[in-house]
Amino acid sequence: MNRIHRFACAVASLVALLALSACTGDGYGTAAIYSPLVEDEIRVIMPANAPSISQQFRVAGNRGGRSNPSSFHEGIDIIARVGTPVIAAAPGRVTDSFMEPMYGNRVVIDHGVDATGRRTRTVYMHLDSRRVQPGMQVARGQQIGTMGRTGILAAAISHLHFEVHRTRGRRIVAPQDPHLFWADGVGRVTCFDPERPVDDGVFRTTYPVPCRESASR
Repeated sequence: MNRIHRFACAVASLVALLALSACTGDGYGTAAIYSPLVEDEIRVIMPANAPSISQQFRVAGNRGGRSNPSSFHEGIDIIARVGTPVIAAAPGRVTDSFMEPMYGNRVVIDHGVDATGRRTRTVYMHLDSRRVQPGMQVARGQQIGTMGRTGILAAAISHLHFEVHRTRGRRIVAPQDPHLFWADGVGRVTCFDPERPVDDGVFRTTYPVPCRESASR
């Protein structure tokens, strides 16, 4: 995909984010519906105390095809206030921590190769601040930054754009729907709980933003 196409895709995603955030706000316990372009949508179950999802995963190859810029959104967007902690979705090693114009402050964590023989990385964008540097080992639930609205494509809306990337052998494949990897199962958004162990034999994620303690999970 060339730069012009990537920019068009990014603008289309921004428009969708603006529309969805107007409905979702900075509340808890709700998840945006999937775009009609998505054929393989996942039924999402949100805990009442989890910050809301304003935009779902969307990639080319579903309805609309590769020529449609609005068919690209390679992660999920989570809405919360500036300064809200952003936490590691799984244990791993920080490979990137930098600022760039379009997506602002970004952190990438490599989670190694799991029992399936596949390597996984998670990506966190639009952060207000970064609290980790390349080479650092992080634990599941460890704070890696704060929620923000940095980067042109944040459109001054405080949110976290969260992606999951998987490999086959040494080759990075297209980002995959984060809802495939929750610790409680496909589509079951899982709040991080320091008292609850997660089997990391096969890659599993917990929510990259803390859930409120006062509500039941």
